Amino acid sequence: MSSVTETSGTERHYLHQLTSLRGVACLVVLFGHAIQVFRYHNPQRTPVQGGVHDLITYAFNAEAAVVLFFVLSGCVLSLSLRKYAHMTPRIVGSFYIKRIFRIYPLLWFSIGLAVLSMVVARGLVPDGVFVGWLARNLHTPVSVRNTVASLAGVFTRYNGPMWSLRVELMYSVVFPLLFVLMRGRTARVVTLLALAVIALLPVPHEVGTVFALSFGLGALIPLLPGTLGRYHGWYALAALVVLLYDRYALAGLHLPERIADMIETLAAFVVIRDLYASGRQYRILLSRPVIVVGELSYGIYLMHLPIMLIVFTLAGQRMGTAALLAHPSLTQFTLGVVTAVLTTALAGLTYRVLELPLHNIGRRLGRAVLDVAPARPLPPTQDADTHASRI
Repeated sequence: MSSVTETSGTERHYLHQLTSLRGVACLVVLFGHAIQVFRYHNPQRTPVQGGVHDLITYAFNAEAAVVLFFVLSGCVLSLSLRKYAHMTPRIVGSFYIKRIFRIYPLLWFSIGLAVLSMVVARGLVPDGVFVGWLARNLHTPVSVRNTVASLAGVFTRYNGPMWSLRVELMYSVVFPLLFVLMRGRTARVVTLLALAVIALLPVPHEVGTVFALSFGLGALIPLLPGTLGRYHGWYALAALVVLLYDRYALAGLHLPERIADMIETLAAFVVIRDLYASGRQYRILLSRPVIVVGELSYGIYLMHLPIMLIVFTLAGQRMGTAALLAHPSLTQFTLGVVTAVLTTALAGLTYRVLELPLHNIGRRLGRAVLDVAPARPLPPTQDADTHASRI
């Protein structure tokens, strides 16, 4: 089967670079979790060593990478709908079918892997090793009720990264309406203001309202004029630095987490807008290995934490958990690399035997719902329909 991201010419370069960016962000999340989710011992460091350590650690800003995912998702889903002049019930139904077949099959597989990792980790790893949210998740009862809710994408404690899939599902439901609002030049201003207000509401982070602006700005990217300012490349570079290090800069201010999320949303918008509209072709993002990681990023994202827990548990049984925690830099690097290799290999397998076949079934059913060629298509633009459902 061919990759679902295949298209032609410059369009392919745009879409491949967006795919690669998602893959890079996925690896940032993976290594970020290797750094963040275990209670390592704090070795003595000089101020210089501490500063270098912080710069390296904050470069793996997993929270910012997830925000980037949401902006990317809004952008690519907007590309999939942009070719339709009007939203009809058939078009919206087709959109929902493709999203269901894109998100759920691998989600269900990952739940089984997550339950296995829970049983292994909580049976063999002593208390006090994991950070609070992960320790809470690992001691969640495995019950019929929790499992059914997990399979629906509502309950996320079996596998921590699933919380972002719940957010993705929530905004997938409203995305056709959001896209229509963003298409109108007057309505988009009001809509963005409303989304910003929603994002600032003092609602618990896991609810996902803070990411309303992420999907809205992402949806806007393909609808904006194709021209950019002379110095937009420099703006994009500055935005990338902000995306990585804003939490480091704001750490002492004790601001609500939603503030950092909104800053990262704006930074991600600038980066993706530049990548999409500038016509620049970054060789590293167009290299085949990076594109492949991007294509496998959904599987890597969903399965990396269960695999990391299993790897850490088995290594702790062999070398001693205390020894692993006493050497944080070595453990973080080794754990990240081993997890990345194993997860990528498994994601490659599930992509071929599970994701791609069922994704293609969803696409065929989506076309069947349309029944005929899409009504009143706009003039040809970037054909991103198949690529959109990759996120």
